Amino acid sequence: MLFRFKQFTIQQNVNSQKVGTDSMLLGAWTGGDFATILDIGTGTGILALMLAQQNPAAHITAIEPDADSLAEARLNFENSPFKNRITGVQSALQEFQTPQKFELIISNPPYFENSTLSTDSAKNRARHTHELPVNALYERTVELLAAHGKFTLIFPSEMEQMHLTEAAKQKLFPQKILRTVREDGVFKRTLISFGFDALKPVEEILLVKFSDNTYSPAYISMTKEFYATDLSAKKN
Repeated sequence: MLFRFKQFTIQQNVNSQKVGTDSMLLGAWTGGDFATILDIGTGTGILALMLAQQNPAAHITAIEPDADSLAEARLNFENSPFKNRITGVQSALQEFQTPQKFELIISNPPYFENSTLSTDSAKNRARHTHELPVNALYERTVELLAAHGKFTLIFPSEMEQMHLTEAAKQKLFPQKILRTVREDGVFKRTLISFGFDALKPVEEILLVKFSDNTYSPAYISMTKEFYATDLSAKKN
């Protein structure tokens, strides 16, 4: 199964987490101006590839604990124009060792808590926090983040306070916040860019889809440099 973008293609036959709106939002919203990037739990490699496109001089390290998922991500890297700038490493975040500090750390982390596990260990690893608890995510990230670096991630809106609390324990402060909302006013996802400087965060709200399941002009504009197809009348 191939997902074609303007500058790269994603093969996703093995990965339990397919290309979706969450990764598209996070990759497009994070943007450019970084030289060293760490992608935590790369999966198909979608975030690493989006960031490589936006950061032409960046060197990206993409870590993934699941061997089969990483092999597929490496194939996607190799088939891209950015293959010489992305390195795939098999590792969980807790075991990842490097002397390097990163200007950007990005993650679409697992977020199901206290829910029933499936028989698919790779799917559990990708979706459930039992192998990467929220506190461990922040504790390890601050060790790897450069002094003026940014940590960006996405999670369900009901987990926002938990993430803010765990980040504050590590002296990480929200600098940009994007909240996605449905037409009925229900918040769906929160995207936060954290840093070590305590600033008043810039906060925005984004409607991703209308009730008829078509994408909003704002979402189309945000992601237009990536999708190979026209989303203006596309239902998904």
